[in-house]
Amino acid sequence: MTRRLLLATVLGCCSCLPTPLHAQGWPAQYDGVMLQGFSWDNYSQSRWTRLESQAEQLATCFDLVWVPNSGYCAQHNNMGYMPLYYWKQDSSFGTEAELRSMLKTFREKGIGTLADVVINHHNTEGWFGFPAETYRGETYQFRATDICQDDDGGATLKEAERQGVTLSSQKDTGEGWDGCRDLDHTSDNVQRIIMAYEDYLLHDLGYEGFRYDMVKGFDADYITRYNLAARPRFSVGEYWDGSRKIQAWIDAASQDGTPTSAAFDFQFRYRVRDAFNGNDCRVLKDGSADEDATPLCYKTDYRRWAVTFVENHDTQYRNENEPLDPLRQDTAAANAFMLAMPGTPCVFLPHWLDCKADIRRQIALRKLMGIHAESAFQNIQNSPGAFANVVEGHQGQLIVAVGTSVARYTPKAYADTHFLALEGRHYKFFIPNECREQWEKVEQAITAREQAEREEEENFKPYVATIYCKADFTPVYFYAWDTAPLLGNWPGQLMTARTCVVDGETWYCQDFEVNSKDYEFNIIFNQGMGMPQTADICGLRHTRFYLAKLSGGQVVYEDVTDRHSTPVQGITVGTFLQEGRICDLLGRPLKGTPQRGIYLLDGKKVWRP
Repeated sequence: MTRRLLLATVLGCCSCLPTPLHAQGWPAQYDGVMLQGFSWDNYSQSRWTRLESQAEQLATCFDLVWVPNSGYCAQHNNMGYMPLYYWKQDSSFGTEAELRSMLKTFREKGIGTLADVVINHHNTEGWFGFPAETYRGETYQFRATDICQDDDGGATLKEAERQGVTLSSQKDTGEGWDGCRDLDHTSDNVQRIIMAYEDYLLHDLGYEGFRYDMVKGFDADYITRYNLAARPRFSVGEYWDGSRKIQAWIDAASQDGTPTSAAFDFQFRYRVRDAFNGNDCRVLKDGSADEDATPLCYKTDYRRWAVTFVENHDTQYRNENEPLDPLRQDTAAANAFMLAMPGTPCVFLPHWLDCKADIRRQIALRKLMGIHAESAFQNIQNSPGAFANVVEGHQGQLIVAVGTSVARYTPKAYADTHFLALEGRHYKFFIPNECREQWEKVEQAITAREQAEREEEENFKPYVATIYCKADFTPVYFYAWDTAPLLGNWPGQLMTARTCVVDGETWYCQDFEVNSKDYEFNIIFNQGMGMPQTADICGLRHTRFYLAKLSGGQVVYEDVTDRHSTPVQGITVGTFLQEGRICDLLGRPLKGTPQRGIYLLDGKKVWRP
């Protein structure tokens, strides 16, 4: 069932939900749900092609997807937070063509995409080398005079004096960030470039809005200027601090008293983390004596502008040596609480993948009851193991209960009016009795979708993908990985170990088994330890032909798959062991395992590598 059909079922249950008012920055009473479509250093799950392939599934739950910065960052395996180019949209997540295809598909499915806009700082080639970019006849280039005078704590100024370079006379209007050059937003040239870039993101590439990175790094007034120029429907800033400072930033990024941007609700995240990590849900209670620790979504005047979350790429475990402060347990229950509360909830991609069945139903109940960013709520149970709020939606009251002892909890005051619609580990949802039939229909639709997805996975036929390569140098090493190295540690294995003849030409070749519909692998051609190599070639799942050559001290590659007519897709690993399914090109059935060559499999021409 598509998202539109599922929502039609919901709407048919409980009259009509109001259409969100069109407003710059964030719509009033917005009832959408957002997905952060990436996590730290997970390039495979967040590739544009992978996200696009899931568009229909994502559209059943999410109205917005926030994706990584899509600009070129001068190196692969870069999360996008060190941008070198704005208009060159080839990144660690895919090519510009793949990005445009994903954005188009998302739009067609009713999903808006938020660009990760990194404008506090900018990467360089060398200390001061900003590349020039030309777009629609206009050339855009930052200059050394666009760098804040106090960049990198004065280190940049010392280097500028050594090289005879002039920086801006202005100091940073916010906090500094080491590693890239901090941009001086007082500069007319900086403002001109950023405004042109944001216009390109919205009106050329097709993004719906912006997630602004590190907005503490420059004065909020510039967010106002940029948003008034670009007019995104959705804008959310990452101001990582206490609630009072986040509120002050929202107020400062306003025009005539109306904010032009929402902000992430960090204090909501910390309360949820502490409640579930510490097994004490009382910390979720409204009315904290410390106003700075009170979540934005608890405050009537700021709920509309609060984007809530329980984990993101900065707070997750990145590796065993960098634990930070993640949510360590009860992921489904933490998301249940967030998805029942006001604010605009932003689900973290790993949580979605790990708890899809729970989160699907939690989102469906939120939408069924018409919970929105400005919904009011009231606490009705407050104990360490059982905490419950009643949340007001356009279609009635949703009761969310969370905690380690919630399995024994029933909202007694609502026993005659509400029924238990959903429960999971340490959470429950109760909704009005009159919505029982409607919820049953929605839940049946979700179950049918899940069954179809299981059948699709079960019906997937594993196959072999072969990577072919020709190179003008030797030796040729071949490094490959998915979540772990596939051909040994760097630099991999010698690709010259095996050759194949295809279309009369001799190639180096390597087989990979594709055993699931979402499996992908990645490769690098190189000359050995400490020697030149190609950039990462990511997101592979089908046979490809590559030419590799030395150029300018590095290995470059060209994908020439389209030049070869050999059909190589769709063949299953082990299919050739099943008699009666394989025929030669004359249609004669074969027995046993055929040699390398072209055959008919269920009437389709396939290549046996």
